[in-house]
Amino acid sequence: MNRIVSAQPLPGYRLKVVFNDGLSGTFDVEPEQRGGVFLKLLDAKIFNAVTVNPDFGCVEWPGGVDLCPDTMHNAMASKSEKERPLTAALHEEAKPASQPPRKRKT
Repeated sequence: MNRIVSAQPLPGYRLKVVFNDGLSGTFDVEPEQRGGVFLKLLDAKIFNAVTVNPDFGCVEWPGGVDLCPDTMHNAMASKSEKERPLTAALHEEAKPASQPPRKRKT
């Protein structure tokens, strides 16, 4: 079961999140896109009042707004996997190219 162990508010309606399995990173809350009760989070005082619920391991805000830790974990893990191939490709490009075999003079 994925549980959030810490969450810190960041500018731009983002959270710095750490999960119990060690996954960490930034999660975009996007209150405008979520709509409904999430529009309350457009108020900086409310957004910055984020806490981690110790019973459920989810992030929550005053007024009963919360996010599912499994959904957040899946979004962050898939974002992480998408970035990995690019990093690997950049690492491969940084390696010196192998030289073609030399031809013998006859």
